[in-house]
Order: sequence, then structure tokens, then C-alpha cells
Amino acid sequence: MEKKKRLIINLISNIISFIVQLGISFILTPIITNKVGTAAYGFIGLSNNFISYASIFTVIINSMASRFITFEITKGNIKKANQYYSSVFFVNIIMSVLIAVISIIFVCNINIFLDVPNELEKDVKMTFILAFINLILSVMSTIFTIATYVKDRLDLDAIRNIIGNILRAIFLICVFSLLQPKIYYITIGGVIFTVFVLLANIRLTKKLIPELKIDINDFNKNSINILVKSGIWNSINNLSKVLLTGLDLLITNLFIGADAMGLLSIAKTIPNTIENLLSTIANIFSPRFIILYSKRKIRELVNEVNYSTKIIAFLMIVPIAGFIVFGKEFFILWLYHESNDRINMIQILSILSLLPYVVSVNNYSLFILDTVTNKLKRPVMATLIISTCSTITTIILLKFTNLGIYAVAGVSSIYWILKVVIFNNINAAKNLRVKWYTFFGQFLKNTGCLLLIMIIFAVMRILLPFNSWGKFAFSVLIAAAIGYLISFILLFSYHEKKNIITIITTKIKKSKERM
Repeated sequence: MEKKKRLIINLISNIISFIVQLGISFILTPIITNKVGTAAYGFIGLSNNFISYASIFTVIINSMASRFITFEITKGNIKKANQYYSSVFFVNIIMSVLIAVISIIFVCNINIFLDVPNELEKDVKMTFILAFINLILSVMSTIFTIATYVKDRLDLDAIRNIIGNILRAIFLICVFSLLQPKIYYITIGGVIFTVFVLLANIRLTKKLIPELKIDINDFNKNSINILVKSGIWNSINNLSKVLLTGLDLLITNLFIGADAMGLLSIAKTIPNTIENLLSTIANIFSPRFIILYSKRKIRELVNEVNYSTKIIAFLMIVPIAGFIVFGKEFFILWLYHESNDRINMIQILSILSLLPYVVSVNNYSLFILDTVTNKLKRPVMATLIISTCSTITTIILLKFTNLGIYAVAGVSSIYWILKVVIFNNINAAKNLRVKWYTFFGQFLKNTGCLLLIMIIFAVMRILLPFNSWGKFAFSVLIAAAIGYLISFILLFSYHEKKNIITIITTKIKKSKERM
């Protein structure tokens, strides 16, 4: 029961953090696009994509550090944990210097690499400079994010992110209200957020794991070699993800133009936010998975994985179904300055971008098992093959058809869906050496629930009003209440429903007693 309480606290904290981030995007995106233009807005998304390109190299060391440090601390081997801890820190410093050099070369020659309108050149250069500064700060501070992971206190991560996002929001609201709008204000806000997170993480590390110390004498080449051997597969996996979805804005910029890139960037705002929330929620279960796997409690781990897929599906099915069905009404109100034709284009692009999560929402936590079991080669090679085919197909369609931007958004989604349906469930079962169909039952149940809710929402779309923000909010709240009720009934077993209700009622009683 105590574990369930901790899980619920982690989930609630991270959902609140997500809502704050979503609120910032919701308020600022129409302001930015209206004041600085769609093309300029696209470069904000593109600068973020370039950070993901750099992560292809940084994850070689950092992606497996939490896993190995948690493993050693669980076994009581503090000396070995400190060797990993210090070694990663000093390697990150070296990588930060290399990133700084490459960033300077790129920004000085940005017109060679990108299609940048002349009137936006200075602002775009400043945006990329600040984005790379943010990346360097993030790389240097990565090792300090481990403490909350090791102690399974991801709720503290969420609280930290909430405060950081509030600070970022205050800054952005002030500068966009008082000064002439510039796109690089967004990246300045990102730097403010990263600096706050860095300071908070250092404090949390000292509080939660005081036994972890940075010491040059603990630098250990063997520890780095172990991390590289495991992390190289995550690096290739990141390369695959970049080929699959991370090149879409760059390809659009080079093959179609800056304005089309801006439209695609707007269309991907909500799908990207949903993906970030999916990843955040799934990672909440990761420490528990590692602990169970390290103790070789495979049956309990399978049960925990299936339970996690239910939780993720319960939380995410309703917003995904709702955005697909009610998306056009949302965009009409949100992007009030855009024409109807452009709204239709943005809606189609957003649905195409969201389609992969219709299936991956049902087994997102299965991705984590690759890292937990340290069996990365097979899924990475599968993703690399899929992503390479996707990129080649997209370029061919752009050259020889009139699909244009729809090819950019749609091809990668189709390939991603094929991978999730055909490969992921079987691969997860193979990692744990259980029957190949172990996770298919819950996958089909979750998918069926999502399709049912989409049908119900489609009927409600006809019956309910959506032509003002007040009516839209009222109709969405009704739809969400019905959707979550159906999800709760269909997804959870009798005992799971009972446990969840018990935890919630206990919390309510304690709150009343304190009052």
C-alpha cells in the first residue's frame, strides 16, 4: 500500500508539472505566432530539435548512469557507485567543451545549413546560441538528476519542475508584455529554467544521497567503458528517433520552406507535450522495475509492468482521444488569427503527429525494460531500420509527389505504428524470458478502450457546443469525466479499483482531519 501511495504522489506531482508546462505553451504560442510570425515560431522548435541531435552523443555516457548507480547502491556498494558518479561528471565537462566549440562554428555559418529569412537572421542566431548554452548547462548538470531516481522520489523532480516552469512563465509573460517580441525570449526562459533545476538538483543530491561525492580520484576508466558499452545502444536509438521524427522540421525547412516548418511546429505542440508526459509517467515506474529486476523477481516485475500500462493508459487515453476528436474546435479558438485553410492543415498535421501515441500509449513503459534489462541491441537495430526506411521514404515522396508537408508528418507515424504493434510487445517479453504474448492482452484491452472512447467523443462532438472558450471548457470537462469513468471501469481489475479508491478516500479523510 505504501508503494502505491508513493506511486500516486509521483503521478500527481508530474501531472501538475505537465499542466503548468501545457499552460505556458497554451498562453504563449498564439501570442508568439501572432506577433513574430509562423516562420519565426518554427525556429524555436528547430532549435530544440538540434539539442536532440546533440543528445545522440551525450546519452552514450548519461543514459545508463542512473541504472548502474541505482544497481550499486541497492547492493550497498557505495565505492563503486561513487566511481560511476564522478566518472560521468568529468566526462560531461569534456563533452560540454566540445559542444561549445561545435555550436560556435554552426551559429557563425547558420545560413549554410538552414533556410533563414534575412529579416530573422539575427533573432535566429541568438535563439540557437541560447539553445546551445542551455544544452551545455543541461549536460554539465545531468549527473545531479540521479538522486531522486535512485531514491524513487520523482515527486521531488516534479515539484522542482513546477517551480522552474512558474519562474520561466513569469519571465516570458513580463518580456512579451513589456518589450518588443523576440523568439529568443523563449530560449532565455529555457536557460532560467535549467539554472534553477541545476541548483535544486545539487541541493537534492546532498540531501538524499550525501554518500555520493565528486572526486577526481574516483574517476575510473573501467566504469566509463561499462557505461559506453551499454550507452552506445541508447545513442544509436536516439539517432534512430532523430531519423524517425527529429528531422521533420529540418526536412520541412530545407525542402519546403520556413513558413511550412512553422505550421508543422505549431501542429506538433500538443503531440510533443503528450509525448513528454508519456515519457515522464513511464519513467516513474523505472526505479521500481530496476529494483525488482536486480532481485530477479520476474513475476512481480511482469505484474508491475502490466499495472503501469494500465495507469498510463488510464491517464492518457482521454486527452489523446479528446485532442483527435475535438482538435479542430480547439485550434479555431486557440489560433484565432489563422485562416480556416491553415487551421485545417494544422489539424491534419497534428493528428498525423499524434497517431503513434494511439498505439504506444498502451505499452510505453515496455520501452523502459530495454534499459532495465540492459538488452538494447535488438530494439535499437529494429528502430534504426524503421527510421532509416522512414527518412528515405519521406524524401522520395517529397521529390516525386505533391504530398508535401503531409508526407513529412505522416510517413514517420506509419512506420512508428508498425514498430509498436509488430515488435515492442514481443521484444519486452523476450527481454524478461516470458511467453511472447505476455503483454498482448493488456495492449489489446487498452487499445479497445481508446477506440471506444473516441467513438463516444465523436458522438458528443455533434451534441455539445464548442464555439467559445467557456462552452469548449464545459463540453470537454463533461467528455473527460465520462471518458475517465469508462477507462476506470474497463482497465482495472476489481482489487485494483478497490485499492485506488481506498488510497484516495484515506487521503481525503486525512485532509479533512488536518482542517
